Amino acid sequence: MIIRKLIYSSVLAAFLVACSQIPKEAYFTRGQPESLLDASSEVVNLKITSAASVQEITNWINKDQPTRAELSCTDNEALCQKVQNVLRQFGVPVQHTSASSNNVALIYERVLARDCENRYIDNTVNPYNLNHPSFGCSVAVNIVQMVSDKRQFTNPPLMDYPDAEKTVQGYGFYRTPSAFTPSKTDSDFQPIATQQQLQTNGAGR
Repeated sequence: MIIRKLIYSSVLAAFLVACSQIPKEAYFTRGQPESLLDASSEVVNLKITSAASVQEITNWINKDQPTRAELSCTDNEALCQKVQNVLRQFGVPVQHTSASSNNVALIYERVLARDCENRYIDNTVNPYNLNHPSFGCSVAVNIVQMVSDKRQFTNPPLMDYPDAEKTVQGYGFYRTPSAFTPSKTDSDFQPIATQQQLQTNGAGR
């Protein structure tokens, strides 16, 4: 009988301890814009066999410009050089490999933003006194919608070093002495030293 009570007490204590632990999902932050982004990657493979295929690649890139491209062809071939010129003309980053496969892979890396439930959702069973499930959703949606290129969240470009041209120009202006030229000169103006000298000369006479 005593052993059974000990077993019941142990099970009850373990149950209470498990209930008192807050799950990690309860601390999920919905105010971050990254939580509303979905990244996808798509590859389009095109063969380089003739001038018509080069035109097809041009039309494809003109319709939907890829993020980057992987080109596999021989450098000294005319069709390979034409494809390189097309990719260079559209400003597509290219990873070129000298091979006889004559293939170009157009890679599209897209970052799409999805919406979230930004209305107030009351959590009736909230023993831990946490925020409601949609707390911070409106802030995240507004941040995402203000940025047109969503890749700035997932792969932001590095900032270049600041241009030193303006700094050097400002330092040059600082070292150059400025000559002050009054716009209007009063003919009756006399320096104080000259007035004192006149008074001294008059007293001596």
